[in-house]
Parts: sequence; C-alpha cells; structure tokens
Amino acid sequence: MSAWGFDSMEENSQPVIIIGHKNPDSDSVCSAIAYARLKRELYGINAVPYRAGNLNAQTSYILDRFGVDTPEFLPDVYPKISDIMIKGEDLIIISEDDPLKKAQECIIQNHFSFLPVVRRDGKCAGRITAVTLASLINRLPETASGDEAPGGSVSMESILRDAVDRLLGMPVKDFMERDHLTFKPYDLVRNVSREIQKSNEGGFIIVDDEDRIQGVVARINFLKQSRFKVILVDHNELGQSVDGIEEADIVEIIDHHRLGMRTTDQPIQFINKVVGSTSTIIAELFRGSGRAPDPATAGIMLSAVISDTVLLKSPTTTGLDREMAEWLATLAGLDIQEYGEQMLAAGSSLKELGPETVITQDQKTYSESGVRFSISQVEVVGFKQFRELEAVLAEALNTFLKKEALDFSCLMVTDVTHEGSLVLCAGDEKIMEGVTYPRAGENIFEMKGVLSRKKQALPYFIDLIRGVKQ
Repeated sequence: MSAWGFDSMEENSQPVIIIGHKNPDSDSVCSAIAYARLKRELYGINAVPYRAGNLNAQTSYILDRFGVDTPEFLPDVYPKISDIMIKGEDLIIISEDDPLKKAQECIIQNHFSFLPVVRRDGKCAGRITAVTLASLINRLPETASGDEAPGGSVSMESILRDAVDRLLGMPVKDFMERDHLTFKPYDLVRNVSREIQKSNEGGFIIVDDEDRIQGVVARINFLKQSRFKVILVDHNELGQSVDGIEEADIVEIIDHHRLGMRTTDQPIQFINKVVGSTSTIIAELFRGSGRAPDPATAGIMLSAVISDTVLLKSPTTTGLDREMAEWLATLAGLDIQEYGEQMLAAGSSLKELGPETVITQDQKTYSESGVRFSISQVEVVGFKQFRELEAVLAEALNTFLKKEALDFSCLMVTDVTHEGSLVLCAGDEKIMEGVTYPRAGENIFEMKGVLSRKKQALPYFIDLIRGVKQ
C-alpha cells in the first residue's frame, strides 16, 4: 500500500447529492427530499437531499407542517481537500515529545512517508519523514566508528546497536521538519493540485484556521475520483444550478422545464415530462415502484404540486398532476382545496418578506438573443399589498438588475384567487415598449390569466426579446 492510501474513502462511501436550483421554490426542495427517500428505500442508495439557497416562507411552512427536516445548504460542489484527505480514525498523529522509535515503528508498519507532529497545546508542530529517519540511521556507522574500545573488546555491532537505541530514544521534536507546506480543509482540490506540482514532497498536512491538524493528503489522493455525484431535480440549465456543477458528475436529471443542458461525458437517466411539477414525476415513480410514500413525504410532494400548478389552476397542469395530487392527498389525509388555500396564503405576505427577498426568493435567469434577463415570481392572495409596496419593489428590482448585470428583469406577482398576474419590469426600454399587455402603472403590466412563468411568461418574453433584437 502506498503512503497515506485511499482505502478509507471508497467511492461508495460518498453520498449521491440530490439538489434543486438556486433560489429554491417548494417543488425544488420537496422533490429533492422525496427523491432521496425513494432512492434510499427502493434501491438502498446513499442519497442525500440538499438545497442551493434559502427557503422561502411557503417552503418553510410546508416542511414545518409535515415535520420534515430542512435539507442542508450546499453552496457549491467543488471538491475540497476535506473530501479527499485522510482524517478521523485513519489519521495517525504523534507528539513532539514522543521518541523517534515510536515514529519509526509507525512509519514502517504503515508504509507512511511521513507523520504529522503535534505540540503540547494541540497545534501543528511539524512532521517527521521516513527520509529523515533513514538518513539519521545511515549516518550512525560514521559517527559511531570512533567509539570502538581499544583492542576491539566491544564489537562494532554492539556499538551501533547502542547508538541506534540512544538515537531512537530521543524526542521527535529534535529532528522534525518545522518548515513545510500546509493546506486548509476548505481549499479547493483543483487549486491545491496546481500548488503541489511546485513541490517534490510526497504528502502534506491539513490544518484548520487555528493551526490544529485536521488530516493529511498525499499525491496519490489526487489521482482518485474526487468529483461529486449529483442528481439534479426541477432544473437542467447549469446557470440555475449550484456553483461548481461543471466539476461534478451529473448522474441523473428529473425535470419538467425546457432543455438547456450541456452534453455529458456518459449516458445518464434523464426524465423530463410535460407536467406542472417535478414532484408529480417523483410521485409517479413511487407509485410505479409499488411503494407508497409515507404521509409526510406524500404531504410535501402534494404541496409542491399545488405550489407549481397554483392549486391545479395553472395552464401547466396536466391530467397526471391531478391524478398524482389525488393519490398523494389520500396518502397524506388532506383535502386538496382546503389545504392548498392554507398553504398558498402562508407564503404570500410581501411585507413580511421584504423587497429584496420578494425579488430573489424565486428568481430564474435566462439568456436569449444576447439578452440576459430574469423573471421572479411571488404568489399572493389579492394585489393590495403589492400596490402598497410597488415603489420599493421597483427600486429593489432595479438594484437587483444592476447587481447581476442583467439587461432586463421582471417581477411576476401572481394572484392565486383571481388567476392573473401583475408584472413589474425594469431595464431595457425597448423590451418594455414591446409588451402588448395593458399597462397597470409605471412599468407594470396586467397579464390576465397568466399564472405560469414556465409556460406563459417565459415563452412570451422570449418571443418579445427575439422580435425586439432582430
């Protein structure tokens, strides 16, 4: 086995990450949780749901309502040194006061090239290397030859043995290397890999910000597969995905949006259906497997279907959405209409959210004809609060547009009771001049019957931008 081997980090020990898009909505979060449960229960796969942003009020209400834990926030999927380093029970550290003999035995038994050394206060002191030990022992015949007694009464073998014993009884701190290259657990593998090419060392110590030893990493660790395995749900466009996705292995996609996916290195399972919600697809996978989800999982999937289809009223709603909603409602013991109204109302207070959150909590960015634009959406019960806040929301939208270097942005405020939207716009004046819907205020347009960003608003603005930019 090579020094500091990789045996403790077999490929199967790494979980499969299931994650939705940035600025997650209810479907993005709930479908990740539900699909992770299906993978674990049906296939025994170590699948873990994550979120790529903060929860909105509606999603928080859903998870609290059904007693489901919030997925951990995952800011990126760039492989870090902590993902490949030797740590925990596999990490062997010696004290600076330990004798050299202890270091020698450990290095020989484990075929290590070095050992990290810790000070009495728990901080990194340095390291002792196999090369250093070998050099010290090889020099002993030279230093010990002058100690032979006259007449040869004491054998050279005995003298050397005594010299070795004295040497190996000395503390490690007298011979260790104090000046050596270290890295942090959060350093990116790609950056460290470039850095170690400048060094001839075989391995390196990993320390935290307080200089406490967290692990070690050897060159061989960089040869092993360190890319995360990721399943994308509720999106397939990399611009909407968690940072670092280009360095991950995308092994599966479950989605119901337009295709904007890059090519993949190998075939993957890609389920993309014309339905109103990703959770509809996952519910069908549950039912097709012959396994019914538990009431809590059924409840969060039903909530996601209700959210994405605006209580099954959106034009994106299909027969399969309704069929799965009925099945899930039965399993969760809920009335769709009654529960749906409660759920939608729970996340509709614009005043509680604040203007910046209203703009960013459910926002997606697109590109068309050289134009980068975004569409944010928030669901409300009546437009009263929006009218009271339209000035501060317009200011927040303009600030967001400039911050993200967008050409055009709009906020789609959808009234779930009257089945229509008011759309607040900012940015390119020519695009706004081309909007054919009635004006309902400064840079505000009334889009009656428009509930769906994906099926109604997005295609409309794509066609509008194409026309303006021709």
